[in-house]
Amino acid sequence: MFLFKNHIKKLYLKLFGKYRLTALINKEIQDNWTILDAGCGRSSSLKDIKKGSYKIGLDIYEPYIIESKKQSIHNDYVIGDVRKLPFKSDSFDCAVSIDVLEHLNKEDGLEMIKEMKRVAKRKIILTTPNGFLPTYAGPKDNPEERHLSGWTYDELKKLGFKVCGLNGLKMFWIVRHGRAIVRGGLPVFSSLTVDISEFFAYYYPSLAFQFFFVKNLNNKNKLSNGKNN
Repeated sequence: MFLFKNHIKKLYLKLFGKYRLTALINKEIQDNWTILDAGCGRSSSLKDIKKGSYKIGLDIYEPYIIESKKQSIHNDYVIGDVRKLPFKSDSFDCAVSIDVLEHLNKEDGLEMIKEMKRVAKRKIILTTPNGFLPTYAGPKDNPEERHLSGWTYDELKKLGFKVCGLNGLKMFWIVRHGRAIVRGGLPVFSSLTVDISEFFAYYYPSLAFQFFFVKNLNNKNKLSNGKNN
């Protein structure tokens, strides 16, 4: 069974791997960019992005910074608040925030997006669940790391983002004991079903488990949208 799963996995990645988070981020960034990882956590997805980028990891929870340092994911680290980023405007080519927005209420979430736009020159990239996902932190996590908000496809489109789906179709996921897991059935086939559905989720984000959303920035966009977003 293990060999069968690995064979199918390799075939899937060859055909549809471009819909995975790392591939999507790599597609959006360029080599040698400076990147802010806002709310980097302890094991950021940016560990697998293109070589040559200079990455700064920022998190308000120091134990996560310490754990991330052990893995050498970023070039440097800063303890700080995503709602008030301790950087000058246009300090980075790109600002990225993976699965952070849902841990803030709507007002604070909008403030984080505004701050990301302020410090980034070229692009901001975020992910968040499709709608409210009532999950909470585990015993070894930041005790404040519970979900406070849910975001919809229409909300993100109105904020000017290009929105795609991520991590398969929402129908294949369920929350149990405060954690999002793949629905029942044989674990191998359930996981493969989600993997295969990533292709459909990408093009039909309103049906996806999560959103991957991007906004390209330039001086005109930042001036016109900065006050409202």
